[in-house]
Amino acid sequence: MLLRVALLASAYVAVTLAGLASGHDEEPRALHWETVGELTRPRAYARAVALATGEILVVGGLDADDPEVTLYRSELVDPDDGSAVRLPQPLLGRVNHTVTAAWGDRIVVIGGTDFRRDHWAPVDRVEVFIPDSRTWLIGAPLREPRSDHGATALRDGRVLVTGGNQGARLLRTTEIYDPSTNTWTIAAPMPRPRTQFSIATLIDGRVLVAGGFRDDGRITRETLIYDPARDRWTAGPDTIEPRLNHAMVKLPGGDLLFIAGEASASDNAERFDARRREFVPAGRLRSARVVPQAAALEDGRVVLAGGLPFPATVRTFSPVEIVEIWDPRTSTWSTTISAPSARAFGALIATERGLFRVSGSEPDERSALTIERFGR
Repeated sequence: MLLRVALLASAYVAVTLAGLASGHDEEPRALHWETVGELTRPRAYARAVALATGEILVVGGLDADDPEVTLYRSELVDPDDGSAVRLPQPLLGRVNHTVTAAWGDRIVVIGGTDFRRDHWAPVDRVEVFIPDSRTWLIGAPLREPRSDHGATALRDGRVLVTGGNQGARLLRTTEIYDPSTNTWTIAAPMPRPRTQFSIATLIDGRVLVAGGFRDDGRITRETLIYDPARDRWTAGPDTIEPRLNHAMVKLPGGDLLFIAGEASASDNAERFDARRREFVPAGRLRSARVVPQAAALEDGRVVLAGGLPFPATVRTFSPVEIVEIWDPRTSTWSTTISAPSARAFGALIATERGLFRVSGSEPDERSALTIERFGR
């Protein structure tokens, strides 16, 4: 319970989708879930990202049964056979960090919190993974330690980092990391401190920040737009629902789909129309939930899996079993085949071989070991 309360954070997965398809309660027989392998060790709260090599990189997370709690080794998952290998270089064990694909296909791991005997502390650590050589480099540290922050790659390959928190203190500061020179520059701060929000680079190169906590402790509907060319933040359109601990997916053409979350957002979705700069309803879920995992099938439908039921009706940790699919043509949700396990705080990653689910917290808060795939 202590870990769950300390680490509750939104899971963000941004995936480019393509194509259209119809959504029905019965899926084609060729689509199915399967357990394809195991990680080298159980993990919950890890971050994962698809690499240019086709592999999946899994970084950080925790195992409550491990004496050191947080995990210091990263792993590579091969989508072809579901096998995983542990990379030899030790990293800083952490959670609530960000993992961003940036310049030169490098993966930049930024900030987060590590466990220090009896408390969690924000860190300024930056680590950079080079996929071709499977090596890690220690990057220049953040100017401010932070966790639960937002990070997104700009069109020139630099990484914008903003907001987050240092324990109870929320941040509004912004920094930009250049992987080509291993340097940080200070950028304009957000107008107001914010943490646990979604962030994405839009098709015109600007950056959208949406959802999360403000410094007054409220979940916000206010969005912000950052213009890298002018180093300036401006107000964006309000979301339909205030969202926290939700999922976000990038859609074809640059729109964004926001799914579930706390309170009134738990059973619905909304789409940000990037060209019209407005949020529009995107259907009602079959099962209300927080901290779900979301990604996309090759045919363009968005898959929503796991998370925790909202509102919670029992004291046991029981992730949602129902898996749902969003149809982009009708903007409706339908149920599909259940996954082999129920998980929260996991990662669902799109690859050419289908969707892969790694890490997560299973019933009774067991850290997940198996690797699951959904596809043809």
